[in-house]
Amino acid sequence: MIEVVYARFSALIPKPVLLEIKRQLVYNNIAMSEQRFAGFLLIYGASLGVGVAANAYLFLGFNPAVAFSLAFVAFTFLVYIILKLKSEAQGKFVESILPDALQLIASNMKSGLTTERALFVAGRPEFGPLQVELKVASKRISSGEKMEDALKGIGEKINSVVLAKTLWLISQGIKSGGQIADLLFQLSDDLKNQNAIQEEINSNISIYILLILFSAVFGAPLLFGVSSFIVQVLSKQIAQTPSLDISDVPASANLNIISGFASGGEPLLGPEFILMFSMIMVVFTTVFSSLTIGVINTGKEINGLRYLLPLLITGFVVFFTIREVLLLFFGNLV
Repeated sequence: MIEVVYARFSALIPKPVLLEIKRQLVYNNIAMSEQRFAGFLLIYGASLGVGVAANAYLFLGFNPAVAFSLAFVAFTFLVYIILKLKSEAQGKFVESILPDALQLIASNMKSGLTTERALFVAGRPEFGPLQVELKVASKRISSGEKMEDALKGIGEKINSVVLAKTLWLISQGIKSGGQIADLLFQLSDDLKNQNAIQEEINSNISIYILLILFSAVFGAPLLFGVSSFIVQVLSKQIAQTPSLDISDVPASANLNIISGFASGGEPLLGPEFILMFSMIMVVFTTVFSSLTIGVINTGKEINGLRYLLPLLITGFVVFFTIREVLLLFFGNLV
C-alpha cells in the first residue's frame, strides 16, 4: 500500500529529477527505487512544512504559505545535498587511491593471475567502495560477461569522472589487444602525476581561499555590524532632534532636504530594517563564498556547501559580537 502511495506522489516529479535521484541512490549504495525515495521526500517534506507553517503562524504570526514553502524546499534540498556531498566524497577518495589499485591489479596480472582473479585479489578493504566494485566486476567476468561491460559497471556505481575515463581507456586497450598490465602501469603513473600537479595547484591557490574566508567570516560581518549600529545610533539621534520651523529657513535653502533630515520625524528605513538587511547580506556573502571555495578547490560549486554551516555560524558570531562590543562602549548613544 505504501509503495503505491509513494509511486503516485513520485509521478509529480519530472523525469530528469528522478534520474538524478536514481544516480545518487546508486552512488550511495542505497537499495531503494527512485520512485519510493522521491515519494518519501514529497510526503515527509510536506508534513514537515505543515508543522512548521502551523507553529510559525501560531507563535510568530508568520505567513504560513511562506513558512511551508521554505520548510519544504529546505528539507528536500538538504537531503539531496547530503547525498550529493557523500557521493562526491567517495568519488574523490577513489580517485586518490586509484593509482595504487591499478598498480596492484597490474602486478597481480604480471604474476600470472587471470584478469578476474587479479581484480578479486586487488579488492582490499583500504580501497573503500572500490573494493566492493572490484569484487563484483570479478564475479561478473567469471560468470561469462564481457570484461568491457564489467569494467563499465564499476564506473556506474562510483561518482568519479576520472574513474570513468580510466575504465574507458582500459576498455579501449582490451579491444585493441594490447598488454593490459603495461597499460595499467602507465595509467597508474599518469594518475600519480596528475594528483601531484593538482596538489601543487591547491597549494598555490590557498592564499585566495584564505582571503575569501577572511572576507566572508570576518570582513563582511564586521562591516555590517558596525554600519547597522551606526544606523541605530543615527536613528535615535534624529528621533530626538527637535522639529525645525521651516518658516525660519532662508528662501534659498532646499526645504525638502532640511525637512527630511532635521524634522525629527521617523526615518524611512528604521534600524530594524537595516539589521535584517545586514543579516540577510551576511547569509548571501557566506553562501557565495562557500560556492566559490568549492569551485577553486574541486571545480564544483556544490563541494563548497560543506563549509556553509561553519561559515554561517562564525559570521553571525562576529556580527553580533561587534554589535555587543559597540553597545558596551557607546550604549549611552542608543
